[in-house]
Amino acid sequence: MRIPALVIIAITSCIAMAQNKKGFDILEQFDRRFVLLDSLIFNNADESHPASLTVDDASQYATGNNREALNRAIDRRVDAEIGEIKSQTGLRLTGQTYYRLDGDLGIDPEEDAVSRYNAKIQAEVRWYPFQSAIFKRKGRIEERRIQGDIDRMAYDKEDLGMLVERQKEAFRQYSDSLLSGVLLHRIKNLNMLSGAYSYLLENGNISSDDLLNILNEKAEAERRLASIPGMHLPAHDLSRPSGYIVEVDTAQFLKYVRQTQADLSTLQLRMKLLQQREKNTSYWTEFNAAPFVRYSYYTRPDLANSSNVDAGVVFTIPLSFEFWKKKQTLKAQREVLATEESHIADRILEAANAILLDIERYNRASIGEYRRMAELKKYLSMRGEAYSNRVGEYNRMARMKEYNSYLICCEKFIEFQYSKDCCIADLQKFLTDVSVLRFCREIPIDSTLIDNTPQQL
Repeated sequence: MRIPALVIIAITSCIAMAQNKKGFDILEQFDRRFVLLDSLIFNNADESHPASLTVDDASQYATGNNREALNRAIDRRVDAEIGEIKSQTGLRLTGQTYYRLDGDLGIDPEEDAVSRYNAKIQAEVRWYPFQSAIFKRKGRIEERRIQGDIDRMAYDKEDLGMLVERQKEAFRQYSDSLLSGVLLHRIKNLNMLSGAYSYLLENGNISSDDLLNILNEKAEAERRLASIPGMHLPAHDLSRPSGYIVEVDTAQFLKYVRQTQADLSTLQLRMKLLQQREKNTSYWTEFNAAPFVRYSYYTRPDLANSSNVDAGVVFTIPLSFEFWKKKQTLKAQREVLATEESHIADRILEAANAILLDIERYNRASIGEYRRMAELKKYLSMRGEAYSNRVGEYNRMARMKEYNSYLICCEKFIEFQYSKDCCIADLQKFLTDVSVLRFCREIPIDSTLIDNTPQQL
């Protein structure tokens, strides 16, 4: 059956009208979107700066109940060990009692009545001064205290690492909230662009490459958004993406790190412990001399029982010199640690310097991206005026891409600020008793800073 020409013309006209209506709807969506984006980007009502950088004070990281309990446990152990040392009197009480079987059996008939006895009870008190609390008492107590400080320092380092990770997680959550808010707007723009490009592709007005580029950009943005956990809300203000650069007093920071860094402080305590052990080691630790008092009681079969009291000194003199070799060993171990200290200090300072250089890079990157945002914002303002004064149609997809360029710039700026904050937190790992902010100065990134960029950050 042949379709009349008038019917074909009518169908074609309907399709064209439907396509035109869809096209007009797309144009209206773009125009409404432009109005919304302009209200977000050029809203200058909020002139406040963002919250300044916050890094927890390292002197407060051990205030938790678990850490306080651990500190108390270490203190109790040290006190118990010191109490053990102080309780060493060096006194020894020994005794013996026995019965002589040879008297009954007549094995020793030559003994006279005076010397003959059939039982003996003996008690003796000896005092070993070199094993008592009075011998090197102060040095041995100091050794226990140093060991307690070393144990506390090890836990301090672990707690400090956990503190830094918690701080970086707080920075990440804050950055994610900002980044997701911008990404949602850009994805919305890309959805509109992909719809417009699909419409044009269906009508043969563009090549498929243009649509493919938009789809790839949209997929990448959605992947980034999907990697951010939690609920996402679009940003309600894109007018003033503010931030900070951070100047670090590098000389004072590195000087303080060299004096107090946990690994170096632990190494110094270990050297101090070896030195104390070397002082506590001497010839007299191997020498034994003990005055004694001995009481003896005898039961005699032929005469009255008798007793006597003896006093004297027993001693043991070592004829070898292991103590001297032990002192040499302790001294050699201390020299190894002294050499290791210089090596560790250089390694720590190199790591700190690398982070300081990263902070400077992120500072400069943030300033550069901030300048670019200011230029793009000015560009969008001028283009907005040009579009509003333009007679007839214009390329709305090109205009949407201009807005996306501004949004991409915002995303990069947020990432640079987050990376910079994480570097500041990493610097805290080198400090055990003060906040890194003691050595930092925060400078808001504003138009004055952009016009007068410091030569050295």
